[in-house]
Amino acid sequence: MTRVFAGTFSHSLDGKGRVIIPAGFRDLLGSGFTIALNSSIDALALYPQEKWDAVNEQLSRVRDTDDEGMAYVRYIMANAQTDMDMDAQGRVLVPANLREAAGITRELTFVGMRDHIELWDSAAFAEKARIARENFAALRRHVNETY
Repeated sequence: MTRVFAGTFSHSLDGKGRVIIPAGFRDLLGSGFTIALNSSIDALALYPQEKWDAVNEQLSRVRDTDDEGMAYVRYIMANAQTDMDMDAQGRVLVPANLREAAGITRELTFVGMRDHIELWDSAAFAEKARIARENFAALRRHVNETY
């Protein structure tokens, strides 16, 4: 069975903008991972190399003559940091420009998202989770009908 990123973990940024990657996520994330904005640009995503390669494959299908599509690709790529690694203590530097773009402050929540990790400002994630809990029946129905 394939291992997936699952669960939530809370950590704080240190004074240098580093955060400890949860121990259970470290091996799956591997080295040379990418930090970028998530698909709804309200959090960050940490992509293992294999997943980032798949994202790039999808983005490579956008034609250079498609102004709208290229604006999307440009925004995604401008807000991504590739070849990231953890230090010996499992910490990673979260670039200041990405923290600002995602509204991340000091308190963070890691969320396992099957093939990647989302990194949320803890207050923003708490609100997102509250809304999902209140609308859970509708969300389940949407997934069942769509997929």
